[in-house]
Amino acid sequence: MNNMNKMLMVVSAASWMVSAMIHAEVYVGGKVGKSWLDDSCRPTDVCDDDSSAVGAFLGYQAWEHVALEAGYDHLGKFTGAGMVNDHVNAVTIAPKFNIPLYQNLDLYAKLGGAYVDYGSKEDWSYLAAAGLELNATDNVALRLEYQTLTDINNDIVRAEGNMATLGVTYRFGHSESTPVITSQPRPASVEPVIVEEAPEPVEKPADTPVIKTVKKSLSSESSFALNSAKLSKQGIDDLQEVVELMSRHSQATAVVTGYTDSTGSKEYNQSLSLERAQAVADQLVSQGINAERITVRGMGESDPVASNDTKEGRAKNRRVEVEIPTFTYQVVIKQ
Repeated sequence: MNNMNKMLMVVSAASWMVSAMIHAEVYVGGKVGKSWLDDSCRPTDVCDDDSSAVGAFLGYQAWEHVALEAGYDHLGKFTGAGMVNDHVNAVTIAPKFNIPLYQNLDLYAKLGGAYVDYGSKEDWSYLAAAGLELNATDNVALRLEYQTLTDINNDIVRAEGNMATLGVTYRFGHSESTPVITSQPRPASVEPVIVEEAPEPVEKPADTPVIKTVKKSLSSESSFALNSAKLSKQGIDDLQEVVELMSRHSQATAVVTGYTDSTGSKEYNQSLSLERAQAVADQLVSQGINAERITVRGMGESDPVASNDTKEGRAKNRRVEVEIPTFTYQVVIKQ
């Protein structure tokens, strides 16, 4: 099987993945690094079992923490039993499982198979990989990965092909992955005080007490960076109405509460919800609001507003709510 046929296998696998999961998040990537072979030489062989590797991959995120990847790896050129400066290439396919570690850092593992071009021989092999993935932006992630191809047989030796690589991934349409942000959430604006004119005639100005309650919800998808407690520009803009209200009325206080979905450990969710709530409180303080007027809470995955069984529901549950409890102030009604 030549290299062109192998590339066609990758393209065919990629096309099948896209059509099979039309709502999945598609991504592509590349990687470079060091490669080496184990058990590729006998004591009497001339051996050169180290090289440099490059690879490319395409995948889709089928579920929250499960993806399917197809790739093409060039492990380099080697000399060993049955090989003289011959190349080793592999077409791979495997599911990828992610485990959140901290904010935007994930641990992942892959278990699958590969079709390996090993010099003049071709053979099926098993694939295993593990790595760390850092989500640098909403669309770009960096990977540090170790991958091994076992059971590469050329009728003389049974070798293993190894790669240690640094990679980059680009996700298509990631910022539009949930219906929550296909159209921007309508800001929960501070209600204007409706002042009705008193019936004619009005003898003199009157002071009328007005009771006010304000509640605002910030979506984590639009208000925070991915898996992060850092407020986005949209999140800062959404808080301006709260800042203006609390600046005008010194008796107003705020309760800032963070929530997450049920994905990940309870400890991680609790920590992330509190960090996001604190980021909102810090933004209010930076705009001149006294910190003593703000209460910060992290509720983790408790009190969901939608089902955690769907991607859309989980997106709604990842939120920060700002509530300004009922307070009373005076409005002067003039003729």
